[in-house]
Amino acid sequence: MKKEFSKKFLTGIIIGTFLFSSSVYALDSTQSKKQRKSFISRLNIFNKQKVNKDKKTKIEEIKLPPVQGRPKIPFSEITVMTIDDCVKYALEHNPQLKVSEERIKAAKSSIGQARANYAPRFSVGYNLYHRNNKATQVVRSYDNSMGFNVGVSDTIWDFGKTTAKINMAKYDTKAAEFDYNYELLEIIYLVRTNYYRVLSALADLDIFEQNVRIQTLNFERTKAMFDEGLKSKIDVVNAEVNLADAKIQLVEGQNYLLNSIIALQDSMFYQEDKPFVVTNTENFGFLKADYKKKMDSANNSKPPAPVMKKNEDGLVLLSSGIEHNDIIQDYQLNPLKFTKQQAVDKALELRPDLQSDMMLVKVQEESLKAIKRQYAPSINANLTWNYNRDEHSYSSPLQVGAGIDLGSVNPYGIHYQIKEGESYLNIAKHNVNIAKSSIYWEVQDNYINMRHMEREIPLMNTKVKATLENFELADGRYSVGLNNYVELQDALRNYNQAQLNFVESVLKYNIARETLLKSMGFGLDKDGKLTTEL
Repeated sequence: MKKEFSKKFLTGIIIGTFLFSSSVYALDSTQSKKQRKSFISRLNIFNKQKVNKDKKTKIEEIKLPPVQGRPKIPFSEITVMTIDDCVKYALEHNPQLKVSEERIKAAKSSIGQARANYAPRFSVGYNLYHRNNKATQVVRSYDNSMGFNVGVSDTIWDFGKTTAKINMAKYDTKAAEFDYNYELLEIIYLVRTNYYRVLSALADLDIFEQNVRIQTLNFERTKAMFDEGLKSKIDVVNAEVNLADAKIQLVEGQNYLLNSIIALQDSMFYQEDKPFVVTNTENFGFLKADYKKKMDSANNSKPPAPVMKKNEDGLVLLSSGIEHNDIIQDYQLNPLKFTKQQAVDKALELRPDLQSDMMLVKVQEESLKAIKRQYAPSINANLTWNYNRDEHSYSSPLQVGAGIDLGSVNPYGIHYQIKEGESYLNIAKHNVNIAKSSIYWEVQDNYINMRHMEREIPLMNTKVKATLENFELADGRYSVGLNNYVELQDALRNYNQAQLNFVESVLKYNIARETLLKSMGFGLDKDGKLTTEL
């Protein structure tokens, strides 16, 4: 009898283990079927980037290239990257976006967790019972029994409690997606403004190189005129000092260019060993055909040798090609064409951070619904199969049932939970109003700044032309001895400063333009380019 009972006991353990494993597998299969297509929703102005959830996420460590000196790289090996190329590279390699994507995935998982309340719940049980009666010395008895049960239960309806939690998770996911979109705007803005700073540094470098060539010619001319007895020694010394200052300014400009390039690559998370050069943009067209050499000149402190020209008396003259190689040559400004009201309307429609705040309002609304529905019961159904056996008999009943579960309700606690939920809902609504007001004034301020720079640039253009003409006149007068060296240097200094101020104005305009577009919520279109279409 004991052997037979031991066999039955072992058989029960095997059956119980098998059923338990099957129930866990069934639950995992149910959850895997509920996985949705893993696409991150975007604003219609952003790229729709597909994320493959079927494959395991692999986090790779960023491997930065080794720090190198200033090698001479053949121009044929240098890659040209437009401003849009740099933005695309940044969006593909910025780890902060990966963090935001994982937050979206985590938020989406909360939807499945909320839905799991409607998923069936499995239970498996196994028990042994042994009784030994030692009540008297005359009668002594014992018996053994075993039992096994498998059950499944499910919530049929809980009067909207689970629905409210599912909606909370959905709106929270949308808020995370809008936060991701705002992160995109931040990255786009940073890369584009750093790109403009590189262009500005290149334009300044062109002015500094031009100044070195002019100062070299001035020194050679003044020295020749001193040898002829036409100029004093102090003019030669001043010319030499100004030449040294020009070379120092050139070195500083080269250093600033290298720093600007590093800042651009840093904002891109650039990880390639192969260098790249920038190119002109729509409203930053200062680079000439030799812009690759301009980039490489940061590694070379020697500017191109000046062209020496002499008059009939043998005196060195300035090369007309130098002073006319000014920064405003062929520059064109293409302003944005929309009104201030259109800019504000688009911002209120497209700003991701505002839409995220609106989603948080919906989250709090659903949260308040879930709190209020705690009073509602739940309708449950269950199915249970039991197997019990002792020394003399066995039973195998199958039970099917349904019921209403009122749960444990604390009206006093729920009352204050509702009060708290209403306050959080009001806070979320106030945050939306604050965001709208902030965006309203922010866009107008950025719009005014951009339009101001648009009006300033033509005036700066006129000033460059005037200072160039003044320098040419001063140079001509100096060549024939009608003015002194100080007047010549003042004219040259004014001309150089006017060019530098013009470049700075163009840089400020482009940054103001990018700031306005960012405050309006504009990002990438379907082709990966910045859109300005209203």
